[in-house]
Amino acid sequence: MRHTIKYGLLLVAVLFVWLFLRHDAFLYQNPVGQVTQVQASVTQKTTDEHGNADVMITQRLTVKLLNRQKRIIVIHNNYAKSQVMTQKYRVGDQLLLEKVAANTHILSLKRDAWVGALMTFFLALLLMYSKWRATSWLLLSMLINIALFGVALLVDIHNKDTNVLLIFSILSILFAAVSLILVLGRTLQMALTLAATLITTFLTIILLIIVLDVTHNVGVHFETMSYVTQVPATLFMAQTVIGVLGAVMDEASDIVAMQFGMRRENSIREFGDYWHAGVSVGREIMGTLMNVLFMIFIAETLPMVFLMLRNGNNWAYIMDQVMNLGILQTVISAIGIVLAVPVTSVIVGLALTRKAGRQ
Repeated sequence: MRHTIKYGLLLVAVLFVWLFLRHDAFLYQNPVGQVTQVQASVTQKTTDEHGNADVMITQRLTVKLLNRQKRIIVIHNNYAKSQVMTQKYRVGDQLLLEKVAANTHILSLKRDAWVGALMTFFLALLLMYSKWRATSWLLLSMLINIALFGVALLVDIHNKDTNVLLIFSILSILFAAVSLILVLGRTLQMALTLAATLITTFLTIILLIIVLDVTHNVGVHFETMSYVTQVPATLFMAQTVIGVLGAVMDEASDIVAMQFGMRRENSIREFGDYWHAGVSVGREIMGTLMNVLFMIFIAETLPMVFLMLRNGNNWAYIMDQVMNLGILQTVISAIGIVLAVPVTSVIVGLALTRKAGRQ
């Protein structure tokens, strides 16, 4: 009965948020409309040299404005059936609009209702399956990290001569410190986890810099990064710092938690006990973490790979131009995961055995 009430409240909360955001057009300054009728007609059929066929379709959208006198307007939208670069709209879709002179253009779909409902669902599940205090600190750490990320972006955007790598290296340290302090508290376990995370990340990035310098960046195409307005190589390094930090902190937290569990069972242990236990746990989890990294990379790259294959590009070109930097980041993060095992085991083993010796 208790669980039924919890699930019922969860569904009510999600539904309430969805309904509110579905009817929040009055909060927007730009026009917001809802599609009430769609008339479509084929305007052009195309086939390229690779046999890819596509159809251009023109939609006549009847749109009811939700926050501007609630009048009816008509907007024409052209889209390709493949929808690679264009968008098809349906009855019931809500649109963010922009009025330029006498014409009204579509900016994008209004997705806040679904995004808000999913976020509410996520938060509700956290509260249901975790303690209130732990969930509160976790959410607070996420909010603080988002704010720090926003500050870093503002500093980078408004200062042309800033060192992107330095800014995001400092940001990474703050990310790790805020997350661990709020989740684990100001404890020895937190301090050792933070130390292991930062040292491993530093060693991994130093190794990357040395390898790229020795090889003179041969085979690494920083110029393939999308939408880059700064030095691509430096921006890539900044991305890698944050990526490595996240992977390493995950593993280091697990290893340190296990070693502190050993200490609670028996505080009189030798360095070798902590070392072997840390290495054993690291061997068990690093394979899973590496697979997670690889799957995330594949998920991000898959749409572009399909598009390139359909346009006659071979695998060698795709690997070199599309997947090059993603593979490099995955490999670097995997190296960080491997390095985290001995680094964490040594740091925690030395700290706990010295502390036991002083007692």
